[in-house]
Amino acid sequence: MGKHKPTKVHDDTNTKKNTNTITNKKKQPRGKICPFSAETDFVVEMATNMPPVPLELYQSWVDPTNQDFGLPLAARWLNAGLSGQDTPGMLRAGLKRLKDSTFFLVQEPFRMREELQMKANALDDPTRFSQVFVAEEDSLEAQREVLDLFCSYLPRRYPDQYVFDPQTNSMRVIPLAKTFDIHDWINTRPLELCERIVQEDLILMRPPREGEEDQYAMAAAAVVFSFSELPEKLGKPVTFLHAPVPGYDKFLRRSLQMTFQKLLQTHQPKWRNNWGISPSGSLDEPLYGSAHAQAQRQIQEPTREDIQAKFLKVEYQTIRRLPRTGYLLFTVKTMVDPLSALEKVPKAASCLASSIRGMSVAMRKYKGIDDDVTCNAVLSYLDSIQEPPKKES
Repeated sequence: MGKHKPTKVHDDTNTKKNTNTITNKKKQPRGKICPFSAETDFVVEMATNMPPVPLELYQSWVDPTNQDFGLPLAARWLNAGLSGQDTPGMLRAGLKRLKDSTFFLVQEPFRMREELQMKANALDDPTRFSQVFVAEEDSLEAQREVLDLFCSYLPRRYPDQYVFDPQTNSMRVIPLAKTFDIHDWINTRPLELCERIVQEDLILMRPPREGEEDQYAMAAAAVVFSFSELPEKLGKPVTFLHAPVPGYDKFLRRSLQMTFQKLLQTHQPKWRNNWGISPSGSLDEPLYGSAHAQAQRQIQEPTREDIQAKFLKVEYQTIRRLPRTGYLLFTVKTMVDPLSALEKVPKAASCLASSIRGMSVAMRKYKGIDDDVTCNAVLSYLDSIQEPPKKES
């Protein structure tokens, strides 16, 4: 990877100019181009008049001096009224256009050191490495493209956490007090380095190869927090990866295929969120991806105390096309709170209850809510703490 000097953060005050920064090369003069991503600036306005993402409502979540700071991180996403699964009787991907690329990678400085150390522990463990990192040999160029994007984006978006030195071609991660030499990774596992420096899990999906079914397939993944059994998923198409999700084939397969095709023609990233109830508050215990995980998240005839002892995991996911290789990059930011934390955020309890009521029986079981008795117990708890309905004047 060639050395490059991160440019200054783009000024987003002129929305009309910024809207076409990436999508219309002829109208917008380009500056210094990254050798892999072919983009010059990632901190640009991507769309106007879009619904706010939870981050816009809670900009203070990185500032311990702000009164908003104490709100549970996972619950605040549901507090925005966006469960990601709230269409009764239907399963939807819930993908929305990412309004602003400042919300592409979400770093929390106050948890960064702990979470990156958890990732390092998993990646450094010879018995675990093959379970948390996989890659096809011909994905190397796409991995490099991701690393180049990160080297350009992170120091400009988060200058208090990252410093890129173009002279030594190295990245300093300040919360870790550690410097990574890009040369040590660029020809081996660039995506692993990316996983080590951000709090998100990362998945690369490649376009279909000649003779394959017309679907994207997993080409590489560095995943510690969000799902498991990566070796079984490497090289598999989207339908295989989502096969355990009830209603996927009926409701999602065609719409996701269309979304991926549209991403081939645009640089506009998308985002969605997802929730699950977990028996553990550890990020390092994936909630999805295996029969073991499914068994662990099951709830059966719980008491109120049993429910309060569970944990809420919320995933903030983004997807964008890498312009040089055409691969798709998924990022997954996982947040976790005790389920009892919803008592501090009544609107989030309302959102979660509404999502559960709209689910099919099969989807409820997939989420761990095994039967009607369990469902009623969970809803009773959520109803007892949610916001009362507003009275009409």
